[in-house]
Amino acid sequence: MNKHLRNASIALTLLLPSMAFAEQESQMALSVGAFEVFDDNTAAEIGVEYRFSPQASAFNLIPTLGATLTSDGGYWGYAGVRYDIYLNNNWILTPNFAIAAYEQGGGVDLGYDIEFRTGAELAYQFSDKSRLGLGLYHLSNANIGENNPGAESLILSYSF
Repeated sequence: MNKHLRNASIALTLLLPSMAFAEQESQMALSVGAFEVFDDNTAAEIGVEYRFSPQASAFNLIPTLGATLTSDGGYWGYAGVRYDIYLNNNWILTPNFAIAAYEQGGGVDLGYDIEFRTGAELAYQFSDKSRLGLGLYHLSNANIGENNPGAESLILSYSF
């Protein structure tokens, strides 16, 4: 293993559990946005996501379950994890990863029924712990299918 990669992995492993852990309850998130935002075939998307309470025993990961529907008839359900990085008392950066079951409908053929959703969200947390966030994510099959065009989404979400 590359020395720098090994050192970065060790540092990340030691750092993640010690980062600030804010006590929070489960939340529901609603989102609207643009699917295939960087292509000519952009479609509207709406989504719903249930965000469980962070799991302190698992590096404070936040398990999620969600579903998304696009205006061209595509849809997917997914299960994954999120990780909150508190930039200060109100701003939170949240990388996320999920595995999705995808149906293209009248939209883009992503090449396989199983897709991987990776992204990040920057959110402002209000005093009542609700959040307004802007997220960008990539949906692709990671080359497990013959075709892997991938798609990006830009979404605005509100969680409560």
